[in-house]
Amino acid sequence: MSGETLDQGSTLSGGTGYLRGIAAPSTQGLNTCTHCGLCLNACPTYRVLGAEMDSPRGRVFMMRQVNEEQMPLSELIAHHLYVCLDCRACETACPSGVPYGSLVEAGRAQVEAAGLTPGRWRLMRWLLNRAILPRPWLTRAVFAFPRWYAGSPLRLLARLLPRGARGWEASLPRPAAPIPVRPQAEAASPPAPHGAAPDAGPKVMALTGCIMEAMMPHLNRATESVLRKAGYTVVAPYDGCCGALNVHAGERQAAKRMAQELIVAFERSGAEYYISNSAGCGAQLKEYAHLFEHDDPWHDRAERFGASVLDISQAVAARGVSSRRTLDATVTYQDACHLAHAQRIRKEPRGLLKECAGAGYRELGDDQCCGSAGVYNLTHPEIANELLRQKLERVEATGARVVVTGNPGCLLHLRRGVAERGMNVDVRHIAEVLDATL
Repeated sequence: MSGETLDQGSTLSGGTGYLRGIAAPSTQGLNTCTHCGLCLNACPTYRVLGAEMDSPRGRVFMMRQVNEEQMPLSELIAHHLYVCLDCRACETACPSGVPYGSLVEAGRAQVEAAGLTPGRWRLMRWLLNRAILPRPWLTRAVFAFPRWYAGSPLRLLARLLPRGARGWEASLPRPAAPIPVRPQAEAASPPAPHGAAPDAGPKVMALTGCIMEAMMPHLNRATESVLRKAGYTVVAPYDGCCGALNVHAGERQAAKRMAQELIVAFERSGAEYYISNSAGCGAQLKEYAHLFEHDDPWHDRAERFGASVLDISQAVAARGVSSRRTLDATVTYQDACHLAHAQRIRKEPRGLLKECAGAGYRELGDDQCCGSAGVYNLTHPEIANELLRQKLERVEATGARVVVTGNPGCLLHLRRGVAERGMNVDVRHIAEVLDATL
């Protein structure tokens, strides 16, 4: 992260001595925090738990104490670092520019190196992050039954399940239902560039990802369709995991290997841009350079790659395409944290949705985390469910019948909550909406 490493002989007070060769959180980044407290109300875990150590400034204080060898890294500190959703809302609120995301990810890498990761998570994380997701064929095999179930008659029995079980069932893959649209009487802007010369624009490569391709392949097909409608030439997508979940868990070496493989594939493709349809993955792709020391040749390659990454909303908005149909429903937009706070992308998806929803667009007025946060809803279900409850209350207040988001984790988490509460709300990915309306 920072390029700083402790000397080979360095140890922390308490004799932990695990930091040999492991990059520490940036001293400059830690010292940027003035402990002003403006991050507190932005932090979802502080709002739910009300504990200083579960606020951004509390975690920065602990990391600074460890970095200055004033206290040893312990299971208690590890606990507070992993309670964090890594949503990075504090970065938006912080007037000093504290790079909190990179700090907490480096802190978790220290926890991982010290063997302090909570034992109840280790098997699940090893299976998911190390064994399954890096292998596309295995990921698809694991999710083969859910994909079969999605199109089978058994799904008709889901209405007989208790409401709680119905929620989890709703988050499983399902066939893409049509999105209600109506033709526009007159296009608001000139026809999209693809109308005259399809596949004539800049060459792009898209990320199919791991979970996305295994559980929701129709979203990847919609993404490719949207890119072509926007006039891009789509080359063969990269079929693999980007390593975002590994970084969030502190597994930096595994993430480095995945980053190198993806960068090489992109360089060989000859594509000009790399397109992401997942907020968490896109943020990680743009920040690949953080994984490598400044004197590592991979650092510059990762920086060049990161500069070429676009979210699908950025890619479509940049081409000036127009909607040919209007959504026949009231719509609101849920900010995915790593899109709004990490990538600072807010205007593009809203602009696109306002065009295709017209007077039916409703502003949610809330950019707080929904509680999904990768696997956080599995490791910290109580906090995740409380954040989901708060989010869905805001959705209900808008009266919207369609909620659109730009992250697959948010999509599944929101669908579960909607089903558990019996809400008449459809949750969709922005790629689906754009594909139906462009």
